[in-house]
Amino acid sequence: MPSEVLPDVIARARRGDRAAFGELYDVYLPRAYAFCRKYSASREEAEDLTAETFEKALAAIDRYEDRGLPFSAWLLRIAANSIIDRARRTQASPLRDDDLARLHDDSFLAEWEEAYWLLEHLATLPEDHQQVVRLRFYEDQPFTEVARRMGRSEGAVKQLLRRALRLLRGSIGGEDEPDHG
Repeated sequence: MPSEVLPDVIARARRGDRAAFGELYDVYLPRAYAFCRKYSASREEAEDLTAETFEKALAAIDRYEDRGLPFSAWLLRIAANSIIDRARRTQASPLRDDDLARLHDDSFLAEWEEAYWLLEHLATLPEDHQQVVRLRFYEDQPFTEVARRMGRSEGAVKQLLRRALRLLRGSIGGEDEPDHG
């Protein structure tokens, strides 16, 4: 699971402790930005949406209730609502109808968290290992296409993928798998 803050930090932030909210910001900024960037037309728009997400979170932190989900689920719900609101206000939105439907779905947000968790681990691998996993699983490319794009034989790509998955399992190691209730 991506790193989460301890409940006492959230409790302090709920009581108005700005330093505690700063800890929340530090932990969740990369995740919130990545989420906003996925549904933005530009880097600038993603930055604006991320800032808006944290402004709304700061204004509402005293009303936050722990419902057994990670704090990030609450924060990503705020981000999703900001993205949806912006899409409704502007004609230049990059969102399609299926994107809007996903953003309304809390199970999608949980899946997004799991994918983010996996990407954090993937980023610890050497670049060629990251590339083979991305091409094969994220882009759903057949081995022949992965081999062509990487300039390797199919056999070499399969071996590289096996090594990458072994390293990925090692990176995840004893860490608990994501649990979203």
